[in-house]
Amino acid sequence: MRRLIPLLCLATACAGPSVTTVRPEPPAPETPTAPEPPPAPPGPFARELAPLPKQRVRSTEGLFTAEVEAVAAPRLTRHEGSTRLEIPLGTEAPLSCFVYERPIDAAGAVLAVAKAAQGHPGVTVRSLAPTDVSVVAGAPVMFVDVDYEVAASGDSVSAGRLKLMVSASPELPLLCAHDEPGYARTFHRVTTGLASSLQVPGRARTPAPQEALRVLKLDGRLAGFDWRTERSLDGGARRSEVTTSLLLPGAAHGPRAEDRTVTTVTDGTGQLQEQRHAHAENGQLTLQVTLRREPPPKAAPGAKAGAPAPPGTTTYRAEGRLGSRRVKGTFTSKRGIATEETLRAAVRDELLAKKGTAEVVLDVYRPEQESLAPVELVLRRTPSAGPSALTLTVGATTEEARASPNGALEWTSRALPEGQLTSELADTEPPS
Repeated sequence: MRRLIPLLCLATACAGPSVTTVRPEPPAPETPTAPEPPPAPPGPFARELAPLPKQRVRSTEGLFTAEVEAVAAPRLTRHEGSTRLEIPLGTEAPLSCFVYERPIDAAGAVLAVAKAAQGHPGVTVRSLAPTDVSVVAGAPVMFVDVDYEVAASGDSVSAGRLKLMVSASPELPLLCAHDEPGYARTFHRVTTGLASSLQVPGRARTPAPQEALRVLKLDGRLAGFDWRTERSLDGGARRSEVTTSLLLPGAAHGPRAEDRTVTTVTDGTGQLQEQRHAHAENGQLTLQVTLRREPPPKAAPGAKAGAPAPPGTTTYRAEGRLGSRRVKGTFTSKRGIATEETLRAAVRDELLAKKGTAEVVLDVYRPEQESLAPVELVLRRTPSAGPSALTLTVGATTEEARASPNGALEWTSRALPEGQLTSELADTEPPS
């Protein structure tokens, strides 16, 4: 069964945003006197392709150019908000890719394809598993295998594996699929090459910002990624963005996808100016809230010019939506809302620099927990677990962590209903 690709359009391009498993024949009984059988020829599930000629691609609307391995020129089809590339590999099924004009939720897009496959008559999706996370052309890329079964005539069942790749590029997001036994390494090579070459015509690639990739694992198995970028702005201000895409196994309702983005702008002194939160579950927006720091109150008559504001007067305004509920209002924080830079400095200067057990308390903003109030984050050094071991506690939730000498959290672990989720810094050097 290899006819699921048309569903990709229904799940993604038209709506918005390592080999196939088989049941082997039972082995023949061993016969001591029988000669050693010759090695079996490679099966269809181990086959790969040698590098193919490079084909130049240019969208008819001039939205992007690219280069991709193929036996002939890819066929392009325009959809609203995306362009589909049908890439002939010289095999039974072409490789299909969609280039999007707006950012997409990586985990949500993958889950949409799996759900579309599940909705096909006779198809049962058995598993959805990320297999690799890397950085390509300054953007996180995730590869996912979707194992499925198709009911055939009688009691027979055929099995298949749909190979998926999603690139969360902010300029030209990419989603690719190939539904044919084998060619796992070929799929990886061809799609990575395509993602590396995608660009807007006549525009130089934006210089890479400071970036960090964290690999997320659930009970030791790859589950998604955290991707952080940071850029300098005028006047010493900085803008950072953290994107999380997570695929979790489900129970009665199947797997689920979580996509989150937190964008933070700080001023030249490192204080938070603005923070935007956006959460989506299974491709549906569930939270969108913007937090802004209000200007400090004017000094009282007779006060000295430039005198610091009294404690408790750092005011923040939050506005947005939490599900169907409107969020709008202000609150104050005595400590000021901490950013990732604040947390890193606290770990480095207040915890790692001291011997024995130490503790720091910060205010953070978690709109999914408290939309109009700060949330208290307690950081503790735990020398019994190692010289750089920490715990981070918010309410009844505690997260274990290990810090690098500069205060960055290079490893964390916390409990989810689905299992133990770990996050670990990965090498972000692009492939050669």
